[in-house]
Amino acid sequence: MARGIATRAELARNAKRRWFETAWPRDKEQLRAPKVIALYRTDRGRFALDEAGDWQPSIKATICTAKTHGLSVAYLCGLLNSELLDLWYAVRGKSPRDVWRNYEPKPMLRMPFRHVESIPTGGPRLTELEELLAAEVASGAAAVTEAIGDDLRAGSGTDGEAAAALERLVRAIAANRTALLPHRDVIPELTAAVKDPWGTGPLAVDERHLLGSLPAKETISVRLEPALRVETSTDGTLGAPRREGADLVFRRSRQVTARITGAPGRLSEVETAVGGDTRLLREDLLRLTLPRDPEAFASMVAARAAKVHGLMDDGRVLVEAAERTVCRLYGLPADLEDAVIDHAHRRAEKRSGADREESVRPCLLQSAELLQAMCGYEKMVRGAVSAA
Repeated sequence: MARGIATRAELARNAKRRWFETAWPRDKEQLRAPKVIALYRTDRGRFALDEAGDWQPSIKATICTAKTHGLSVAYLCGLLNSELLDLWYAVRGKSPRDVWRNYEPKPMLRMPFRHVESIPTGGPRLTELEELLAAEVASGAAAVTEAIGDDLRAGSGTDGEAAAALERLVRAIAANRTALLPHRDVIPELTAAVKDPWGTGPLAVDERHLLGSLPAKETISVRLEPALRVETSTDGTLGAPRREGADLVFRRSRQVTARITGAPGRLSEVETAVGGDTRLLREDLLRLTLPRDPEAFASMVAARAAKVHGLMDDGRVLVEAAERTVCRLYGLPADLEDAVIDHAHRRAEKRSGADREESVRPCLLQSAELLQAMCGYEKMVRGAVSAA
């Protein structure tokens, strides 16, 4: 047996068994318990909350569960998703190459988890926070959380109240991401953007896909649209469309195959419906559907974009409030807290490779200072959680 395989944990602890008898099954109770689910390998820690125990991941995932009954996995999820602990793991955790992190049980057990002895279930400010989150007033919720964090930094507040606020923020962020999922069909960039609540866009609505989702009574075909006139000169494919003056002209092999004249707005809608498809036949072109009421469709596009941008903005406000709460729990001074927030903002920005390199370099220099500020927590009792 190859040396690398022979030293694997499941084989080393069962030296007398054959290799196919050394399976390392996961604990069924842990899988069905409240937990945090982590991607095993990722460029940035991504942890999902499963308080109901509905999800039982198999491979490519690490689960984190409470070692004793009553400990909060929502609070743990807030810590693990924080930029602060991600910076720590980038230096002290398992990072085999470049920006990748491997989230495995042993390296995760070395993480400086900020244990809180008692997390209250209620209180005046927590009740106000719940009401603001239920009303989706992210800025108001952030203000209440900021006040709780200020009291904790000043020594007049309790870490339990801050941890309880973090729990509520984590659940609100999860609800915010869930609300974004149905919009992925018409905003393709959301597939990636939904994974990072620090990002805000810009995100463009795919009008072609949204048009295809309209009911038949709200659409009209190019054939029946009275504001358009279609002329074709081939029975084959029409080729690529291009605006030439006031017309939309299709060409294949440099020859004009079709010409559409009509209202400029309608021509733009035809371009959207074609979507760059160069293989359309004449009948395909005539069957394309346009919105029956262009103004109503434009309003629908604007409303969908505004809805998604609002959710993205709320998500960023909530995740920053959660990050500042984590920094207060770890006792970071204000300047280091701002450095962590700035790091998260810049990492979320969509920049070129050179710009990204420049933005990361000063943050790596700050990591040593961050580690020094957190060194006292590395010696804390780590029995509060276990990774499996």
